[in-house]
Amino acid sequence: MTLPLQVASIDGAQELYDWFGYWPTFHDAEVLRLELNRSGSSLLTVRTKEVTSETGKKGYYVPAKNVTVEFMIEGVLDLDLNGFSHQNVISYIEVEKTTNGFLVTLSPCYGLAGTIEVSKISIRLSPKEP
Repeated sequence: MTLPLQVASIDGAQELYDWFGYWPTFHDAEVLRLELNRSGSSLLTVRTKEVTSETGKKGYYVPAKNVTVEFMIEGVLDLDLNGFSHQNVISYIEVEKTTNGFLVTLSPCYGLAGTIEVSKISIRLSPKEP
């Protein structure tokens, strides 16, 4: 499998793909930080993982491939956000290529939801052990 075309031009996307072996959906990821600047860089930081079918001693699924993903955003063109809370769990994050750059969609489980349209985006990883 290869990197999806809609994210292939994003710096750091290949590293994220290689970390998981596929492009993640960010299901049950938690938004740790959202910093918006009207000029200069903005930042969306999420912690995500792969959940295995293995269960631990307490019966919970054992996570693997824990990683903090930083989406460095340049040129916020438009945004529609709501629901920011003390905990912001995502159902999925979708990144789509647009004529002006990229559209980032945050679909919530609990908390933050919405879209951010940007002219440029890059990705940086901070891998962690479970």
